[in-house]
Amino acid sequence: MLRKAAQRGFSLVELATALTIIAILMMLGMPSFSEYINNARLGSVAQSFYSGLSLARSEAIRRNVPVEFAMTNTPIGPGIENSLAPDVTGKNWVIRSQTVNPGPYDAPALETKSALEGGGATPRVTILATSPIVRFNGIGAATVGVGTIAIENPPAGACVPAGPVRCWNVIVAPGGQVRLCDPAAAIGDTRSCTP
Repeated sequence: MLRKAAQRGFSLVELATALTIIAILMMLGMPSFSEYINNARLGSVAQSFYSGLSLARSEAIRRNVPVEFAMTNTPIGPGIENSLAPDVTGKNWVIRSQTVNPGPYDAPALETKSALEGGGATPRVTILATSPIVRFNGIGAATVGVGTIAIENPPAGACVPAGPVRCWNVIVAPGGQVRLCDPAAAIGDTRSCTP
């Protein structure tokens, strides 16, 4: 006795129902996904500034000469180290060193970076620093520019806890320690900006 094999597959009604359910779930998740993207971009910019400051400090120690982390809105390009206009809202940064005595920066920039390199909505990020220049001496202590760099994204909303955006601060201590912290974290939390 031979049996005819049952055919498998979806009917058109089952397929339409499944697609409708998927579309509804995607629409419900869209606001959370957009918040995630905004927070990830903001975190990327904060990490860039933290890494730049850490590199400037380690280069100062390695070279045993003053090394500066300078924020600017001047476009990044070759030879920028002597022509940049320091700015506390600068989205670009340059690490430069003095070769022998304080004076012009005749050595090429050690590193340059732009917040615009993240692409997308990154240009909406706002940056406000205590000082546009942070200078580390040969033992890694911050001699100029001790303070905070606040990184926010106002077009995406207010910072946590008032809004959905996870804002960041990069703090430079007098001893040269560089920390990336969350201004909304509670005291005692390791991510907190308060010591």
